[in-house]
Amino acid sequence: MHRKYLFLLLLALLPAFGPVRAQEPAPAAGRHGIGVVMSGGGAKGLYHIGVLEALEEQGVPIDCVAGTSMGSIVAAMYAAGYSPAEMRAIVSSGVVKEWVSGRIDPTRYLSYHRQLSRKPSIVSFRFDMSKPSGKFRVPTNLISSTQIDMAFAELFAPATAASRGDFDRLMVPFLCVASDMNQRVPAVLDSGDLGEAVRSSMSIPLVFKPMTRDSMLLYDGGIFDNFPWKPLDERFRPEFIIGSICTKGNAPPSPESSLFDQAFMLAMQDTDYTLPEERSVTIRRGIEVGMLDFDQADAIMDTGYADAMAAMPQILARIGTRRTPEECAARREAFRAQCPPLIFDDYRFDGLTPAQRAYIRDIIKVDRHTSGGQREMEFGELRDNLYSVLVDGDFTMEYPSVRFDSVRDRYSFRTRLGNKPNFRLTIGGNVSSTPFNQIYLGIDYQAVGRTAQQFDLDLYLGPLYTWGTVGGRTDFYMRYPVFLEYSYVFSTSNYGHGSFGRLTKVDNIQSVKEGQSFLTLGAGIPLTRRSVLMVHANGGRINYRYESERQPADDTDQTRFNFLGVKAEVARNTLDKFLYPRRGTDLSFSLVYVRGLDKFRPFETRRFTQKRTRQWFGGRFSWDAYFDIPACRWFSLGFDIDAVATTLPDFTTDAATLMAMPAYAPVSHARMTYMPDFQARRFIAGGAMPTFDILPNFFFRAGIYAMYRERHDFPTLSGRPDRQWHYIAEASLVYHTPIGPVSLALTKYDLHDWKNMYLTFNLGYPIFAPKGTFY
Repeated sequence: MHRKYLFLLLLALLPAFGPVRAQEPAPAAGRHGIGVVMSGGGAKGLYHIGVLEALEEQGVPIDCVAGTSMGSIVAAMYAAGYSPAEMRAIVSSGVVKEWVSGRIDPTRYLSYHRQLSRKPSIVSFRFDMSKPSGKFRVPTNLISSTQIDMAFAELFAPATAASRGDFDRLMVPFLCVASDMNQRVPAVLDSGDLGEAVRSSMSIPLVFKPMTRDSMLLYDGGIFDNFPWKPLDERFRPEFIIGSICTKGNAPPSPESSLFDQAFMLAMQDTDYTLPEERSVTIRRGIEVGMLDFDQADAIMDTGYADAMAAMPQILARIGTRRTPEECAARREAFRAQCPPLIFDDYRFDGLTPAQRAYIRDIIKVDRHTSGGQREMEFGELRDNLYSVLVDGDFTMEYPSVRFDSVRDRYSFRTRLGNKPNFRLTIGGNVSSTPFNQIYLGIDYQAVGRTAQQFDLDLYLGPLYTWGTVGGRTDFYMRYPVFLEYSYVFSTSNYGHGSFGRLTKVDNIQSVKEGQSFLTLGAGIPLTRRSVLMVHANGGRINYRYESERQPADDTDQTRFNFLGVKAEVARNTLDKFLYPRRGTDLSFSLVYVRGLDKFRPFETRRFTQKRTRQWFGGRFSWDAYFDIPACRWFSLGFDIDAVATTLPDFTTDAATLMAMPAYAPVSHARMTYMPDFQARRFIAGGAMPTFDILPNFFFRAGIYAMYRERHDFPTLSGRPDRQWHYIAEASLVYHTPIGPVSLALTKYDLHDWKNMYLTFNLGYPIFAPKGTFY
């Protein structure tokens, strides 16, 4: 008993033997270290990166982390060995915005040979025709998570391998919270696949597809616990807790909240955001951005950093130890040295028929065709090849399982792929201030087996220009991909007297009618992802109708040309948009041979009175390019080069000869009218297109184009001497919307007077039929 009293007496006298920091409460039994807990909040959660940046910079040791939703992503990246600076660089690069867009960029991942048929789609509906009812399938979520899933696999699979699925063995221990909607309770995730856990924690209802784990259906953890400090406290028992909160808390949605924010806040239950006052500091700000608004990423991270620095004196006064930047870097490098590089040599794709799996494996190039077995691939190549399958939206992919085999020292990749409904109805078109309005109706049916088959019916209906196609395409993926396409094409055009948006008198147009119908058969092979070699054979007829050259008449003369033609072309395209692009190139070179029978019918007869055989060769080179100017983010430049040379002979009439000639039409309006001045057997032309960015997806573009052509050997439309030089100037405002571009263009033809000026407004895609004689 005497020893017990002596021990208590020594404890009472201990302050006399040395200083004690009065601001530091004595730690509770069994507690040690500092924990950081981060709230959910979508894009608001980038705030946490700035907080971590300030904590590491000031030497605050971080011994465990926890988070919900975006907080779980940031916490998991930190636990997996990513520095705050690396996180900032990833976010600032814009890839996070791309991940949550739900759209795989076709210019990067869709091979150009699969992108040749461009359709003005605004909305589409899919029907599952494999079922007797032809059931219409309603989407289960608004945004595809494919890019997020692959990003998480890349970010977190090495850390999962290093920790062997035990989140306590990460660089710092980690947990996150999801919502088990079967049991209606929060689910604490502290082991397993790190990427899968984080993906579960951020599955916003209606926005992203939920995750399944064991018997749980997991949605965003913010529904039941948007600030998981209690799970962190119970699991890791930190001596001190730093809370990072990026939302206003349990505030109800407001009318100004986005649709996603309102839906999520209505689903959320109240969360306890109050940390134990005696052993915590809270860094908090209600960030005023939408959950998916990643455009202000740098500002959000800077705000987190500033708020953490403001709270730093309070934090530093209450912690007992500091950690130097060198110690942080050494700990990070030690953990990352245990993370195996992402190299795969085993692939499995479930959920498809054997023939479909073989087709997919050929596209992704996972098998060796010479010695058998499976190819080794780094993650980047595997991702790009997978995206080339998924980019056109015909297949779906579930969250992939990425597992490391320590014996092979390689990863395996396994996922379940699914078919989207194989029958699709598409609606689109163009709304114009001129009579050049169109409505587009498209129907396509796809069947994937050992080859990919697609059958299409496309109609473009308008008062001035109508055309359509019926046909199909077959893609073969063996050692090298090959495609065949076949279709029947028809079109009719009725170009009036130049009233299509004119602001002044005009003398550069002519009233003509043209109709064509032909069969086309083509074959091609991709040379690279964005280039292709194609050969096409066309056969059919073209009807040219034009005013009589002999006397005024209510009816028109007619030339009918029955033809066969062959075209060989090499093309490369990297444009980000096929109408009003902002960057990329479109380069092509082609050779043609055409032979046919020219038949002429004067307006006063019902029979074709003259018949002559015509044949010619031709070649065309065209190059459009758009590129950014270094150190000038708001300005870019484009240029256009177009050169044609043909041996096209004279037809029976001058008008028919002129209509059969190639045309230079570098702007949309030039394709909506018939202008003889810009038709020639041989010409060289070019232009420059400076572009000035006003807002994201909204820009002003100017264009000046010049054409030098051979002289016409027949009278001009205006009666003035024929000119070889012709010009087009255009100024346009363009805004790219999700359903197509909106443009307002002022176009001026030739510069010798103030005639021939037009103003046109378009919403959508004015699309034109291919020409049977190619150009």
